[in-house]
Amino acid sequence: MLSLWGGSEKDAFIKVTDAFTKSTGIKVNYTTARDFVPVIRTRLAAGNPPEVAIIPRPGVLSDLAKQGAVKDLGSMGLSRSYLTARYSPAWIKLGTVNGKIYGVAAKANSKSVMWYRPDQFKKYKLTVPQTWGQLIAVTKKLKAKGQTPWAQGAKDSWTLTDWFENVYARTAGPAKYLSLFSGKTSFADPSVKRAILQMTQVLNNKYLAGGVQGALGTAFVDGIGRVFGKKPSAQLYMEGGFVGGIALDQVNTALKPGKTINSFFWPTIKAQYGQPMVGGGDLAAAFKDTPDVRTFLKYISSPAAGRIWVSTGAIISPNKQVKKSAYPNILVQKEAAQVAGAKVFLFDGSDTLPGTLADDWGAALQNAIQKPGSISSLLSDFQKKAAKEF
Repeated sequence: MLSLWGGSEKDAFIKVTDAFTKSTGIKVNYTTARDFVPVIRTRLAAGNPPEVAIIPRPGVLSDLAKQGAVKDLGSMGLSRSYLTARYSPAWIKLGTVNGKIYGVAAKANSKSVMWYRPDQFKKYKLTVPQTWGQLIAVTKKLKAKGQTPWAQGAKDSWTLTDWFENVYARTAGPAKYLSLFSGKTSFADPSVKRAILQMTQVLNNKYLAGGVQGALGTAFVDGIGRVFGKKPSAQLYMEGGFVGGIALDQVNTALKPGKTINSFFWPTIKAQYGQPMVGGGDLAAAFKDTPDVRTFLKYISSPAAGRIWVSTGAIISPNKQVKKSAYPNILVQKEAAQVAGAKVFLFDGSDTLPGTLADDWGAALQNAIQKPGSISSLLSDFQKKAAKEF
C-alpha cells in the first residue's frame, strides 16, 4: 500500500492496518511517498504499482482511471448501494469517473470552518454568525469593544486561497467555481475580482492583528496562536477543521473544547448558493484485483475501521456509519457531522491547479490584499500564466 501520509496521519492509519491484520491475518506493507504523483507514475512505468494507493486528489484519480491503471471498484464488491449506505452522494461522486467508481473516500477534512473563543463571545454578548452580514457585524462589534477581530497566517499563502475558495463558492456558485478551477472561466472574470474585494472586507489593516503586513509575516500555526495561545491578541481565525487538533496539541494544551475554543460553519453570502463545503479528501484506489485487496477495501470502508481511525483525533471519516461518539472531542465531532452531511462538496480549488499555478495563485492573493487597487492587473497577469498551463 502506498500513501503520502506521514507523521500523525500515518500513525493513525497504522492502528487501522494493525487491527485489519489481527482480524484477517493479511499483512499490510505500508510505504509513504510525500511526492506521491511522481512516485506512482514511476512505479506504473516500471510495471510495479502498489496493490492499493491512497490518491490525494480526485484529478489524479481521474487521470489514472482514464489510463486504465486503477480498477473499477463496483466489480470488486463495492457496489453503488454498498457505498450509498456509507457515504453521502458528494463523496461517491468524488471517486466516480465516467459513471464508474474507482475511489472510495478514506479521509476527509472541511476547510469551510471559522474558529472563535466562546468565552469571549459570551463576554461581549455576541452570537455565532449565520450570514456574511452578521459576520461583518460581529467583526465591527469586536473592534468597537477595543478588540482585534481577526488573525491570519498569510505568510503561508494557501490560507488565502482557502479564503478565496469559500467566498467564491458562495458568491459565484459551485458551477462557476468548478469552471474557474478547471480553466474554463478566466481568472480575469469580474466574479473573481468581486470575491477578492469581499475578502478584503475582513482582511484589511483595520481588522487584522498587525494589519495586512503583520498577517503576511505570520505563519499558519502562529496565526492560530494569536487567537488561541496563552496570550491571545485576536478573536477569530479562518482555516480548516485541522485547526482544532493543532490548537489543542501544539498551541495551548489548556484550551477547553466548547468553552475556550469552538468553530462554526462558513456563513452564507448569497442565499441561493447556501453553504457549499470546500475541503480535501483522500481516495483509496485499487491497482490490482485480488481477494486480499477486496477484503482490505471492504475493511477500511467499514465503521469498525472508522472508529479506530477517528479515535486518534488525527482524521475525520466521511463514512456516515461512524458514530459521533467515536470522536474524542466536540471539535472533531462537529467537523465530522459537516463532512458526512455535505450536500455540496467542492474540492480545494488551488490543489487542483496544474503546474506551479497553486503557488502563483497564493502569491497573487498576497499581493491583492496589500494592493486592492491593483487586483485587475494582478488577475490579468495570473490568467496569462494559467492559459499556458491549462
